[in-house]
Amino acid sequence: MDIDEIERVEKYWFGDHATWSHEQLLRLVVYGTRTSPPPMTMEELGLLHTPSHRWAEGPTKIKDTSCQDALSPLFGAPYKGTDLSVPPYAQFPARLLPLQAKLWQGMAPMNRNRWLQRQMGDPANYRNLMELINDILAIFKWWNEESVQHRMRAGFNFLVDKHVEFAAPVNDRREKNGVPQKLDLAAMWAEYFYARISAMSERTHQWLVDRVDEVQSRAFAEYTVTLESAGDDQQAVGAAGKKLYECVQDLNAMITKVDYTLGIPMTGFKGHKASSNASVLSLDIRDDLYQKLAATKSWTHMEKMLKAQDAEAATEQKPPKDISELVAQMKKGPQPAAPRFQDQETLIAHYHEGRRNRAEIRSALRGAPAPPADEQWIAILKGRMDFYIANGRDPKTHQWGFVCYRLTYNQTDTEWADFMAKLRADMDNSRSGEWIQGFDSIADRAGLEMYDGRDLGIAEGDIEAAKKHFKETYTMLPTLGRMWAQDFLVIDAQSYSSYAHPEPEIERPPVPFGPCFGDKGGFVRLVDTIEYPAGMLDAMSPGYQGELKVLSSLVFTEVYPLLATFALRPTSLWPLARLHPREVYVGNTIDSQEAWWEFCRIDMVAMMDGIFADLRKKKAALREK
Repeated sequence: MDIDEIERVEKYWFGDHATWSHEQLLRLVVYGTRTSPPPMTMEELGLLHTPSHRWAEGPTKIKDTSCQDALSPLFGAPYKGTDLSVPPYAQFPARLLPLQAKLWQGMAPMNRNRWLQRQMGDPANYRNLMELINDILAIFKWWNEESVQHRMRAGFNFLVDKHVEFAAPVNDRREKNGVPQKLDLAAMWAEYFYARISAMSERTHQWLVDRVDEVQSRAFAEYTVTLESAGDDQQAVGAAGKKLYECVQDLNAMITKVDYTLGIPMTGFKGHKASSNASVLSLDIRDDLYQKLAATKSWTHMEKMLKAQDAEAATEQKPPKDISELVAQMKKGPQPAAPRFQDQETLIAHYHEGRRNRAEIRSALRGAPAPPADEQWIAILKGRMDFYIANGRDPKTHQWGFVCYRLTYNQTDTEWADFMAKLRADMDNSRSGEWIQGFDSIADRAGLEMYDGRDLGIAEGDIEAAKKHFKETYTMLPTLGRMWAQDFLVIDAQSYSSYAHPEPEIERPPVPFGPCFGDKGGFVRLVDTIEYPAGMLDAMSPGYQGELKVLSSLVFTEVYPLLATFALRPTSLWPLARLHPREVYVGNTIDSQEAWWEFCRIDMVAMMDGIFADLRKKKAALREK
């Protein structure tokens, strides 16, 4: 028996969980519509990459660097010795990076299909929504930190200054050529940045408002149904009231923070003009405005509930002093809900009062929601697709998506057809694209370009051979609007097994862990073709080997846009995937998911280490005989 080989296979299928933990994930940090002013011409875009002394009409300083070269410190080149006063990057928690990238790209935090898979619309699981909101608040608070703001301003103003320098000789050329319009790159950049952060803040804000409204409305509907069936059973009425109040009050507290936190100030950004949009004011000002608006509202029913809570607290049993008292309390079983939760009239009025007041404050602070527009990546993708078709591509066959290699060959034709039907159902864009504005206009053009490794002479599971074929075949620049040319998908034995032998969904993790659903779906393998410096991977994505498994339902709606907009690389998805029990990226995570995965990881490591140690001990004993 080759125990080392058995252990290698076990780690291949389930991951090396002994070398990663939740604590390590939490410590890991990483760095990192058309404008109204007239845009540059195609010729002028080319001049960005040419030293000005080669094309400027008047006398200029002889420099061998172009405008684009001068901007290189913004993209990783050394910044010392340049006009950039501070590095443009700041540390950021790795576990939040995929979510931050989605928000920055103006993407919805989650599509409807994933929301349903995770059962986050169920009021019983409302704390999962709270955890997601908490992570989004943490991201926006980071963007509002003065140290981060300082670096953003410095980087933005450096970029504007270099483009203004470039625009001066461009405008001289325009004047000489009889073009009256001046190129105002400072205004263009300010308008672009303002539009981007406003759209991002507003889309995320409205998505959260809608989700909180959905959960609270469902909780209230369940409460009214329970009241009808409970009749005179005051204990049942109280239990239902407690359930409603906790859900509504907790989510009210979170959505209040969302209303004034979601935004990024633009004070000090060159070219930006004062705006009435609250999202670009400082966080302190937004918070103060919200509190002043809230003070103008009547909170009669909330105050009544809080007074009743204070009165009951004076007579409630004190918290246990030690473990013996705690055990004694637990033996008594669940206790009836406090009397205030039986007050149906006040609870119902409290529910309506909170929703009405917050909606009015929100409208006064942030204004009416902007009409929904296509997500930015979708608008760009549609433009690119139209360009390709206008230049000779067949509109019936031209697709965007991923190249995918079949590298598992033991299935019959029937088994493979059944697998592909399940895979395509998971990737069905009519379901997974809901809540993604504009996705319905590009969904029918999404697809996989399939290769059977046997037709290419590739051995089963030989990812390196597939990578060689991919890099030799797809030599065009990677861009939105066509097959992604920097990474590809593989269907291997593990991918096939995730559909042929799916793991059962755990009904609900045991106490003290919260609900954790939708993590065991079918997956494919994402293969990265980029070579990275080893030191970078050790610091940012420890353990990354150039590939990871991703939930199939996220391939078109999340993985493709994040990669094809260069928002991040697969390396940034890996830390979250690595903590998953099967090392699968299932989207941005929340605390309860991670806590349950960590519990499972510790349990698996302890069990498997013990098994392999025992096997080696027995094997050594047999050799001695």
